[in-house]
Amino acid sequence: MVRRGLGMLLLAVLAVWARGLAAAMTMEADHAAFWRRRARSPGTVTLVALGDSLAQGLGAIHPERSWAGRLAEAIEERTGSRVRVLVLGVCGAGVADVLRLQLPQVPAAALHGDPGTLIALEVGTNDASGGTDPEEYRRLLTEVCAALPAGSLVGDVPDLQRGRVRVAGARLSPVAREVVAAHPRLRLVRLEAATHRLAPWEFGPDLAHPNGLGYRRFGRAFTAALGS
Repeated sequence: MVRRGLGMLLLAVLAVWARGLAAAMTMEADHAAFWRRRARSPGTVTLVALGDSLAQGLGAIHPERSWAGRLAEAIEERTGSRVRVLVLGVCGAGVADVLRLQLPQVPAAALHGDPGTLIALEVGTNDASGGTDPEEYRRLLTEVCAALPAGSLVGDVPDLQRGRVRVAGARLSPVAREVVAAHPRLRLVRLEAATHRLAPWEFGPDLAHPNGLGYRRFGRAFTAALGS
């Protein structure tokens, strides 16, 4: 009876994982469409989210559980204002893409310190996996940070958990902290510390991105930076 029960439990877990994996196959397009719709929703405050797939929330079934969505929620709770969210982060983006493709899409008023806009950035996971040299990462991130207005939130590189990619991310993360420190008008988001040792149940069905529970750590880090 015990063996049969364990077998049924294993089948149930596999079924849930299979459904999640099937959802992950369309997640990139679905999440991008969600954020395009959300960008058209008005708000008295605008959050501009730069970066990669983590801004879109890949891995979470509900895209609003991404760090961008959780940060917007925290701002709404603090201010009582509706937040318009403009997610410019895209899957596979590195720091070069933020500089050359995403920054030009940021509303000019936001880059000039519009008090009704907050810019937040997280980038580096794809630079780690793609082998970006730390000094090249420093140069490009310095250009990005120089273009951001005072008060913008900039994250270091999340803990990438295992293997060669984790080692590469651990080399880039202190570089990000050094660059932000050189721009004291910006606010550092300590993502590496926040995401240290994610538990297996905090990953999405692709086993690479966080799920809604994992993104809770990202959201807390961004929210903590708001008060710094």
